[in-house]
Amino acid sequence: MLVPTSGVQVTESSGRCAVLTISGDVGRDLVPAIRAALDELIAEGRVRIVLDVRSITFMDSAGLGVLVYGVRNSEVEKGGVRLAGAGMQVRRLLNLSGLDEVISVFPDVDAALASWAS
Repeated sequence: MLVPTSGVQVTESSGRCAVLTISGDVGRDLVPAIRAALDELIAEGRVRIVLDVRSITFMDSAGLGVLVYGVRNSEVEKGGVRLAGAGMQVRRLLNLSGLDEVISVFPDVDAALASWAS
């Protein structure tokens, strides 16, 4: 039996905030599921989105593109996107692409959620 190695799941949701946990390889195959989850959260009014990315093992340009998609669509609704637990590979991609100037990165989900209160 094959066990899925990548996934997207809403793991916490309260008020205008939600935590979307992403795991595995974030590329062309997983991007549609991430985009659909972001669209659903934003449609429900959960526009302050924390992406828990600590379990991402790989991310390519398609993954970066869906991050930009989430930022743009949530900001239109007066929200935003925060990353929690980004590993070296994700941080490096954010730095190389300049997205580290656009998306705030926090050590964990609790810190990212707390940033919405400030």
